[in-house]
Amino acid sequence: MSVIKGATIGMFDGVHLGHQYLLSQLKEHCDEAVAVTFTDHPLWIVKGVREPHLLSTSCEKSDMLRAMGVTPLLLRFDENLRSMTAEEFIRTLAREHGISRIVLGFNNCIGSDRRSAADDAALRQATGVEIIRATELPGGIKVNSSAIRELIKAGDVKHAAALLGRNYTLQGTVAHGKKLGRTIGFPTANIEADNRDKLIPAHGVYAADAVAKEGSKYRAVVNIGHRPTVDNPDAPVTIEAHLDGFSGDLYSTSLTLHFIERLRGERKFDSLDKLKAAIASDLNRARAL
Repeated sequence: MSVIKGATIGMFDGVHLGHQYLLSQLKEHCDEAVAVTFTDHPLWIVKGVREPHLLSTSCEKSDMLRAMGVTPLLLRFDENLRSMTAEEFIRTLAREHGISRIVLGFNNCIGSDRRSAADDAALRQATGVEIIRATELPGGIKVNSSAIRELIKAGDVKHAAALLGRNYTLQGTVAHGKKLGRTIGFPTANIEADNRDKLIPAHGVYAADAVAKEGSKYRAVVNIGHRPTVDNPDAPVTIEAHLDGFSGDLYSTSLTLHFIERLRGERKFDSLDKLKAAIASDLNRARAL
């Protein structure tokens, strides 16, 4: 019996619940499942600017796909790929990657000629590749990456997590900061995001889990913004995390922040004592989540 190597096609930014449902259907229809996806967001080429920011980097996306039992096939979306018709693209997948079946979202269009479900039979006839349309997510739930980005840009990481199927994450390296937190009893790790294309949540204070590369995890209070109480309002945006119960040196280490909930907006306090009291309150709320 021949092995059916099937593929689905998309950006799969965030690998959210809608993507997961599509991928589960792909696996039902083939012996080997492949997700054809892109290192660069197609809109970066269309718009000529690196917008929108990403919910998941290529490495994060690949890891999530593999965890689902799907092999990622990362292609660079460039003008050459953009210009390919659906028939040309499908023929390429069949010839170069052995794809014999494609499972697409119920409303997906592919190729520069934007071929839709109405064209599936003609494309199969022309390419010899079977095309199957996946069904919608049950319950009429609408999930898409654009909506999740808007939630995160508004600071609503809790709602975003419900659509992603997990907490939104941001990975970075701990760098030297101004070391002001330790002077008020709340030392913080100054985190520089590893990927400039990754979406950073709205300014504010968040409850999060901070996970180090070796696996240790700490509940954290994370401040994203300009630190108006202690800094010039025109200062660069910083990401600072106070790790509950941690003591030691984190410099140059990698931390992944798993955002749980936004606790409040960033605000300027009249004194360091009031700032200290607010952080203590934030930490108590974070511990309770």
